[in-house]
Amino acid sequence: MSSEGEFQAASGGPEEFFKKATGLSLREQYMKHHPQVLSDFEEEMERYWGRRWKANTNVGKLRVVLLHRPGREFLSVGKPTPWPPHDSSLGAWRMAYKPDLEELVEHHENLVDAYKSEGVEVVIRKPDPNEPPYQVKAIYTDDVCHPGVYGQIILRMYDHIRKGEEALTFQTLAEIGCPVVGMIVGKGMAEGGPIGWLDEKHVVVAVHYPRINTSLPEVVRANESGHEQFARIIKIQDPEVDVRLCPGYGTRLGASHYTLIDRHTSIQDPRGLDPYLVDWMRIEMGWEFIVPPDEVCRTVRSRDERASPIKRGPETGVVLEPRKILVPTGAPKATKWFENIGVEVVEVECPSLVGPRNSGSIHCAAGSLIRDPEPKSY
Repeated sequence: MSSEGEFQAASGGPEEFFKKATGLSLREQYMKHHPQVLSDFEEEMERYWGRRWKANTNVGKLRVVLLHRPGREFLSVGKPTPWPPHDSSLGAWRMAYKPDLEELVEHHENLVDAYKSEGVEVVIRKPDPNEPPYQVKAIYTDDVCHPGVYGQIILRMYDHIRKGEEALTFQTLAEIGCPVVGMIVGKGMAEGGPIGWLDEKHVVVAVHYPRINTSLPEVVRANESGHEQFARIIKIQDPEVDVRLCPGYGTRLGASHYTLIDRHTSIQDPRGLDPYLVDWMRIEMGWEFIVPPDEVCRTVRSRDERASPIKRGPETGVVLEPRKILVPTGAPKATKWFENIGVEVVEVECPSLVGPRNSGSIHCAAGSLIRDPEPKSY
């Protein structure tokens, strides 16, 4: 009789069949040969997920970056938006000019080439499948997913123009085998710009700048929910991480992760930050603020009309490795100053992708998927 026939003839279910076939019931097999194994997800990543998917640092050497290639969505600019109130103005598309797709693609390729020249593996996010396509801000991949202690956390975008990017980002990560360790759900809102690892044990979360356009309690609570969800995911992964939910009903307090050049070293005037945040950074991490000279700074108007304008230093772009940065072309004075203080600068021509022509920075356009551990000493 075939094994299938033996199974069909057996009575009493799998326990009796396993016992007759092997001398051990199914339960006895579990007990003898298959004990529960206590293991750590992070330690098993390379074996079961193929790679060490960690990027909980902004200064460790960059190994894998997530970019998005501009596509047909930019041809939609100037047409009625597919969301209410179906406005066709440039403002409704969050653009300052009618984009040239060929130019955008050329500058994207420049960015790809720059990363590859530095030995960085480039992953391209899946294209916008909507009809009509509309995700003209999907080039800013750092906003949609963000590193946890390991793996990536899918965030949740706050306005129509960016909703839908989450699913495509998730699909892209799944295809390359990168573990998604959580996502923002419910009414929570969180975007990557104001979320930043200061080092591997300290992360700040603040409200994203555009949300200053409303103070509706339900929207504020949704923002807080998103940030609290992010913090819980981090704490589950590593309870020792100090997650600071910055006071946030306005701009990005604590955006020092955008101005880093080395471990615990940023290019910024600390007077532009919350003084209590500055105290924490200095006491907790021995933070060094390098204040740039006026000639390489830009002036930003404060919301408080009584306050003096805020001076912000030159863009440090994407840290490729400690004291080596990737920045857009067009700031020769800043490049010279960086080099004078021992920072290596790699320049890339990509003006259509970044400010002032576009709404984000080169840092926004780089989703860090894998970085080396950051150095423990300077």
